[in-house]
Amino acid sequence: KEAAEERRGEFGTRLARLRELMGDLQKRKAALEDVSRDLQSRYKVVLQEYSKEERKIQEELARSRKFFTTSLSEVEKINNQVMEEQAYLLNLAEVQIMSRCDYFLAKIKQGDIALLEEAADEEEPELTNSLPRELTLQEVELLKVSHVGPLQIGQVVKKPRTVNVEESLMETAASSSVPFREPDLVQEEPSCTPNSSPAKPRMPEAATSIQQCSFIKKMGSKGSLPGMFNLPVSLHVTSQGEVLVADRGNFRIQVFTRKGFLKEIRRSPSGIDSFVLSFLGADLPNLTPLSVTMNCHGLIGVTDSYDNSVKVYTMDGHCVACHRSQLSKPWGIAALPSGQFVVTDVEGGKLWCFTVDRGVGVVKYSCLCSAVRPKFVTCDAEGTIYFTQGLGLNLENRQYEHHLEGGFSIGSVGPDGQLGRQISHFFSENEDFRCIAGMCVDARGDLIVADSSRKEILHFPKGGGYNILIREGLTCPVGIAITPKGQLLVLDCWDHCIKIYSYHLRRYSTP
Repeated sequence: KEAAEERRGEFGTRLARLRELMGDLQKRKAALEDVSRDLQSRYKVVLQEYSKEERKIQEELARSRKFFTTSLSEVEKINNQVMEEQAYLLNLAEVQIMSRCDYFLAKIKQGDIALLEEAADEEEPELTNSLPRELTLQEVELLKVSHVGPLQIGQVVKKPRTVNVEESLMETAASSSVPFREPDLVQEEPSCTPNSSPAKPRMPEAATSIQQCSFIKKMGSKGSLPGMFNLPVSLHVTSQGEVLVADRGNFRIQVFTRKGFLKEIRRSPSGIDSFVLSFLGADLPNLTPLSVTMNCHGLIGVTDSYDNSVKVYTMDGHCVACHRSQLSKPWGIAALPSGQFVVTDVEGGKLWCFTVDRGVGVVKYSCLCSAVRPKFVTCDAEGTIYFTQGLGLNLENRQYEHHLEGGFSIGSVGPDGQLGRQISHFFSENEDFRCIAGMCVDARGDLIVADSSRKEILHFPKGGGYNILIREGLTCPVGIAITPKGQLLVLDCWDHCIKIYSYHLRRYSTP
């Protein structure tokens, strides 16, 4: 019995030592987690610094473009002055020649021979001596500034950093107020019933939702008949399931329901405009849409590149508003939950907010924020506005169609004008945007992006991370939208059709 008691004491001492070791390991694990969180925060700081420098370069490019266009306009002004001066001298010479001709005609009609003989001794003036034989004009050409290698904003520099785990342990022990909870010596064994399943390991937060999009069908083809498209550039789905398509090549807006084609909206000039244009033999003005949307009041907003304006139509095709004031090149348009329209001015570098009344027209408009070449825009159910920035090029755009130029990065702003979430050009370590040509937000607030140069559809969850929804089957995606039934519509410009995919958010259970 004494030997048994002695053995129990030895086992108790070993058990206490093991418990101390377990507590020490737990503290070391907590210290490593602190180091990991510190590293993650440092990564975010470096990415924020990179994004800041990237925005500076984009601003420099915008200033360079402005300086270049100003210089070109000055040269054009100088050449125009030279040409106007030459035209003025030619007009003077023409008047002098006409006066001389009238003088000779009057002399020919004279009946007195003496007067004719007196006029024979007159010297003929040189009327064209004052005209310059050469013009000094300013020839313009583009002097390209070559870069050795690709343009780089910065590089990642690695340097050793020593972290003292013992000091981290001391800090963790001092700051920790929750004591170590030792495991129970006797644990209940899990019951093995036929319906039971082994516990699944907890998945990381970024991987708890996986998107799966499978192709369903294609709608439309190239042509000018109803239901056919020619270089469509924008897509919008209403809360009732109606689909609006900006059919740029056919100069119209097409409206579809679940049953198919419903109607089309074209630009209809006023009666006096039609009379004047038909009298002059000129073509009637076209509606050349760049983007389309519909607000909660049933008003359809369109940006028109024909006259660089924003137009608002009713569902019947009646134009209730046409706004051009302070807009240089309006491009993207989206509808806020309040019914207001948000318009991007790609050359003016601003986002505008419009309030439109069905009977009055544009009641109020104001500048929401400034940005670097904002182009495409969308918003979520809370009123947060996402817009593209910069100039992204589709390298396969061999015809240099400007309406297929996209964005370089993504910014966001609230309805109160406060800037929010930013997605940089390099949204991942090895992934970057190339030509953002369309965006939408799903019911969960996740952002979906169409990249026409990558030929992919990307998914950015609200909590962070990214997924690639569609990798194959697209030639030039320029517009995306989610239907009320949970289908993903992708507008393929070069394929002249709408491609329909399934869109389901599958959630894996976590313990």
